[in-house]
Amino acid sequence: MTEAATTIRLAAAVKFKWQKDDKTYDYFIPEGLELAPGDKVLVETKRGETEVEVVEIKTDSERAEKEILRRADPKPEQPAPNGDWNF
Repeated sequence: MTEAATTIRLAAAVKFKWQKDDKTYDYFIPEGLELAPGDKVLVETKRGETEVEVVEIKTDSERAEKEILRRADPKPEQPAPNGDWNF
């Protein structure tokens, strides 16, 4: 008898901008996407895509049903001070 391999699926607990409480929602993290608390990502909701903040990375979640769509566009980098570009 062989034991079926279990796949660990990472999930991110996210918080919506408008939330005033500590409630979070879990979304699965797509394979290959590396995230950390504080990162901004886009998720699908009943009202369309919205940007949320990752507050925790979990090794599994029984509450997650949807997958994170993608990382939110990063803010433009500031030019190096005094023209020091370090090429």
